[in-house]
Parts: sequence; structure tokens; C-alpha cells
Amino acid sequence: MIQQNSPITFSLLGGLFDGLRPIETISPSDWADKYRILSPKASSTPGRWETSRTPYLREIMDRFSPYDPCEEVVVMKGAQVGMTEAGMNVMGYWIHIDPGSIFYIMPTVETVKRNSKIRIDPMIESTPELRKKIKVARSREAGNTMLQKEFPGGVVYLAGANSASGLASVPVGRIVLDEIDKYPGNVDKEGDPIKLAIVRTRTYPRRKIFMLSTPGEAETSRVAPAFDKTTQRKFHVPCPHCGYMQHLEFDWLRWEGDDPYTAQLLCQGCDGLVHEQNKYNMLAHGEWRDTVNKPGQVGDSRKIWGYHIN
Repeated sequence: MIQQNSPITFSLLGGLFDGLRPIETISPSDWADKYRILSPKASSTPGRWETSRTPYLREIMDRFSPYDPCEEVVVMKGAQVGMTEAGMNVMGYWIHIDPGSIFYIMPTVETVKRNSKIRIDPMIESTPELRKKIKVARSREAGNTMLQKEFPGGVVYLAGANSASGLASVPVGRIVLDEIDKYPGNVDKEGDPIKLAIVRTRTYPRRKIFMLSTPGEAETSRVAPAFDKTTQRKFHVPCPHCGYMQHLEFDWLRWEGDDPYTAQLLCQGCDGLVHEQNKYNMLAHGEWRDTVNKPGQVGDSRKIWGYHIN
């Protein structure tokens, strides 16, 4: 018999109360601001994550809340805009707040192993709430390997799009498809890796699919046609001179002679030139706007959202 007030009694009660504790109601972007710590192993600016530095990521990340009806997000992006880190934040949010089976797919098995080592493991190690959920890889039977991260209520499967065995039919409710324009068209003669992955979400009524990529060649791009099927939201920023809202396009850049370091943005509203130093304030006051009309894709109840940022 366990004596009243014994350490074992308190331990059992503590475990019971942990199980009864309600799940925190928080958005993915607020979760990242509150909990995510960037590791010096993986970031040039280590420390607490701040969505305010990349405000265009907020709406995209928040589509992956269980309270948002969205099922699929397509992002066509420029290089080095922080979108992969947004994917890391979403994965961390699911592990901590909304656990379940997660599939994270990258172009090749080699990129998976590299990113597992230099991005995912440092995120787990540096973020206390994730470190509580996933045991260190060095411990015996930790459930934490290079290609699989187990946690209470779920598991993260990591796979390369060039491996049919890695895309084997294990049902999952959430998928991150990273850099899809680098995926092969046919993996081991078993079909399109994107379709092979998405079919695994078929039995989940609250599935979430995050598809992102820098576009490759127009003839073979995967992200461009997927984006074209959406309302094609683009991030618009205000001109510091007249307030005109425009999305950033290469055609509106101007520079002196052959020196791109003198580049400035020509405002489409007032023809004023906008300096690089204005960018932070412009991004802070930017907003996503639909640029085409699509039947059935209006309002916040839509199932598919598409975003483009240069």
C-alpha cells in the first residue's frame, strides 16, 4: 500500500494532473514567439524567435492551427525568406500543442539527413518545450533517430522524395513538402512523390498540407501550377512616400549603370524611389491580398490558400 503524502503518491498525482491539464489555446505564430529558441548551430541570429522580423510569415503559419479550416497551403517563394523556418515552427507547434502523426519530406534522403542534423535536432535541443517531448538522440531507445522523432501522441517521419520506401503507406494527418520543385517526377517507378505523400492524409478529416518551394524551370515546376489554382495571395507593402500598396516585383527595381548595389524600388503609385532602409517598416505594415478571383475560394473558410513572396 502506498502511504499518504509519499513521494510516489505525489508523483502519480502529478502525472494525473499533467494528463488533465487543458491544451494551450495559442496560434502557431504566437507559439513560435513564446517558445521557439533559435540555436546558434542553425541560425546566424540565435535566441528567441520573433515573427515581427518576418511578419509575412504570420498568416501562413497560423493556417496550421486546428482552429483554422484550411487544409492545404501552397507557398511559391524567393530564396532566404525564412519559409523553411516557418515549417520548423509549424512542426514544433504540432509536437507541443496539437500532437499527431507528421510527415516532413525533402528532395532527397541526403538533404533529410543533413537537415535533421543541422536544423531539426538543434531546434529540439534549444527549445525547452520540445526537449521535454522528444528524448535526446543519444539515449538508448529514445525514439529519436535521424529519420524519426517520437513524442507523446505522435511521431515525425522524415523522408526523401527520391525514396519510395520512405514514402511507404503510413497514414499521417500533417505533411510538410519542402522544396517540391526539386522532387523527382517519378520515384522508383511508383509514381509522383507528392501524390504518394498526400494520399496518406486521405483518412484524416482535419488534415494539414504545407507545400512550399522556390520555383524552378517553368516547364517542370510543381509549385507554380499548384499556386495558380489558388487566389494567389501576394504580400503588399506601403510606399513610404504616398502609402500606395504594391507587391515587390523585380521589374520595378532601378539601379545606377551596372551596379545592382544601388538598387531602389520604384513606387507604382507616385514614381518615388524607395531605399532598402525603408524595407523593415514597410514589411511591418504589409498585408496579404488575393490577386485573382477563384470560385469557392473566398473568405476565411476556404480549404486551400496560395501565397507568393518574391
